Amino acid sequence: MIIETKVYSCRKCQSEDLVKNGTNASGSLQYHCKACGAYGVLERKERATEEKKKDPVCAGLNGRLGSRARTLSAWLKEQANDLPPLEETLQPVECKKIPVLDVDELRSFVFRSKDKVWVWIAMNRETREIVASACGDRSENTCRILWDRVPSAL
Repeated sequence: MIIETKVYSCRKCQSEDLVKNGTNASGSLQYHCKACGAYGVLERKERATEEKKKDPVCAGLNGRLGSRARTLSAWLKEQANDLPPLEETLQPVECKKIPVLDVDELRSFVFRSKDKVWVWIAMNRETREIVASACGDRSENTCRILWDRVPSAL
């Protein structure tokens, strides 16, 4: 059995006379130095590089958006404008049958659990590709929006 022992020292005075002092909001262990009275974090978390900070998708996936949620949304819309039309990206269906679409919906919420949103998707049963989607309530109007977004190539 291998046992590793880590010895921590104060960042200010390099003393090893430390006592645990709970955790901070992000769950990192904190300490109190008995020699100089300093408080701090035992192991700092890695900071994001400048390159990652500028990437809105990385920031969004790691939950660091805060007030930049609209920035991520604008960036995604901009990226979507550069994509080719959906009809050009669909995989060809192997057989000559009429494609069958599976339509499903799921409930989610935006910012608060009171703000419920239904996400509707249409998926090609053979290729498992999402061919259309719509967000809204659970009404016939949202279903029609989904139906209108299904490419005519299918």
